[in-house]
Amino acid sequence: MEYLYIDESGTMTVSHNKTHPYFIISIVRVKDKNRLKRVYKRFVSSHKDELKIADKRNLMFKESKFLELKGNCFTPTLKRDFVDFFCRNEYFELFYIVVNNSQIQAKFYENTARAFNYLIRLALEQYIQNGYISNNSLTLQLDERNEKTETKYFLENYLQTELGLNNIINGDCKVQYFDSSNNYIIQIADVFSNLYFSELKTNMYKKEIYRMKQDGYLKNILEFPYIKK
Repeated sequence: MEYLYIDESGTMTVSHNKTHPYFIISIVRVKDKNRLKRVYKRFVSSHKDELKIADKRNLMFKESKFLELKGNCFTPTLKRDFVDFFCRNEYFELFYIVVNNSQIQAKFYENTARAFNYLIRLALEQYIQNGYISNNSLTLQLDERNEKTETKYFLENYLQTELGLNNIINGDCKVQYFDSSNNYIIQIADVFSNLYFSELKTNMYKKEIYRMKQDGYLKNILEFPYIKK
């Protein structure tokens, strides 16, 4: 069974300006869940003061009680510390889907839930075919606050049909939704998605992205639509 944790940064909208240039999906493949959880707890504990100061919109803390990590609240220093702290062992692997909104046709975003599902299916198919993940059963966990109630169950049925009937996976494909404050790995995916979103907008995190690639954490960046360079 493969466990994949998914979160996103940016907006699904056709854009030819700098307001909404990209939509980023990060996928965290967990290799050692218990050890990764301990790293998460140590990061929060050792950076609690910095996180409180950075939390200008009260998204990570309620009064003095810690709620969750939110990448869009992180300062540049916290983002760099996050990469340094988590990329010391081999407890996870990371994948990015990068959508260039300036190259998207408006029709693709007419139904954003359908567009999101298509991107996930496209990525999973490529990851399996390239040997990044196995073709056995998959369990995907996502933040429920990013999904409308009426579309929450479409993704599981869609993936089961597209991947199963086309013999891309041998087992089941399950999709589970969580309040991200109750799922620390979705929070980790959140920070990584914001990191790459920030890099594309500011070019401030090239060193961190390069390090993640060189050290084997960042396994693949799927660009959509693909533009031949």
